[in-house]
Amino acid sequence: MTAATVYLIDASPYVFRAFFSLPESIAAPDGRPMNAAYGFASFLVKLAGEESPTHLAVAFDESLTTSFRNDLYPAYKAQREEPPAGSRRPSARAASSTPRPATRRTT
Repeated sequence: MTAATVYLIDASPYVFRAFFSLPESIAAPDGRPMNAAYGFASFLVKLAGEESPTHLAVAFDESLTTSFRNDLYPAYKAQREEPPAGSRRPSARAASSTPRPATRRTT
């Protein structure tokens, strides 16, 4: 029996890296920027292809400015500037382009 390989991915750094490193010309037909979703999806495809994990989970931050981390430690990322207006929801677009989890029951 082969051991399980589990990857748990914090999506935020990968989504923002894609948003800021890929051209804005990667856009939906209505003009919405899709560079973050495209870059993040490309990262996941490459990771799955190269590493062949048996399990893969992705976590997205619901908010870019508030989280439990801020409640626990008020100085958490306090030095960071607010993200540019167009980058406020790249995680949502990336999340919507990420396949929904498949569930399997074992008995």
